[in-house]
Amino acid sequence: MHRLVGLHARVEAEHGVAMPEIDLGGGYGIAYTSQHTPLPPDVLADAMADIVEREFKAIGDGDNSRVPRVSVEPGRAIVGPSTFTLYEVGTVKRVELGGGHARTYVAVDGGMSDNARPALYEADYSCTLANRRSSAEPVLARVVGRHCESGDIVVLDEYLPGDVRPGDLVAVPGTGAYCRSLSSQYNHTPRPPVVAVRGGESRVIVRRETIDDLLALDVADA
Repeated sequence: MHRLVGLHARVEAEHGVAMPEIDLGGGYGIAYTSQHTPLPPDVLADAMADIVEREFKAIGDGDNSRVPRVSVEPGRAIVGPSTFTLYEVGTVKRVELGGGHARTYVAVDGGMSDNARPALYEADYSCTLANRRSSAEPVLARVVGRHCESGDIVVLDEYLPGDVRPGDLVAVPGTGAYCRSLSSQYNHTPRPPVVAVRGGESRVIVRRETIDDLLALDVADA
């Protein structure tokens, strides 16, 4: 924030132009896990406006007319919560951790190819069993991907029903902002489709990749 205010002041000093708006960019938080509680927009907006006003007064003459309009880019806050990733469970394995503790590893049919954020910077997510109700006691679980990499973790720690089994569906919310845009064909894994749901109806808006898509850049006579 201090740097942005300093840049505005430098432009005014060097060019005689007082820019009317300061864009604080993105970064407005969303709830990636059930423990996250992002600030309400009005509270966050008031706090940022107060900081900007204070910074401008600190470098100027206290004239409120010089304080620019504050704007943000709330793309993640709009798109992120609108989408979840749906995985199918392939393997379930219980691992003893010692001291009477255990963790259940739940391997799914995706991973770092469709969500690189946990591997890149330890982003944390929650998940839930999506295809059925369960009254089984919850167990500490780690949802992992299919790519045979130590960093191929979808959800680091989450409590899932103790009867989670192959064929179940696991939903990971909050994946709308970055997961598709950062996805890849890691280990030649075709990317999944994007499906829009509204009013009980679904439609494919980005189709699933195929093996032909993977081979499309190959030169036949090379």
